[in-house]
Amino acid sequence: MSFNLVLDEPAERDLVEEHGGIKFVVQKSLYDMYQGFAINSVKRNGFTYYSIMPGKPDSNAGCGGCTTCG
Repeated sequence: MSFNLVLDEPAERDLVEEHGGIKFVVQKSLYDMYQGFAINSVKRNGFTYYSIMPGKPDSNAGCGGCTTCG
């Protein structure tokens, strides 16, 4: 499972949560569909890497660990 991440301003009905000075914006319909999201970050070699996992995985998407399941 993957989600598109873009730099954007929040729309009127979006949900916004701030972590470490970075605002994360999600459409309320996606938030409701996946029962929220967990945002994790790791710092390595001067870069910060983020992963975003849904609270409720999509049962049609497989494990989400690779692209071979379809």
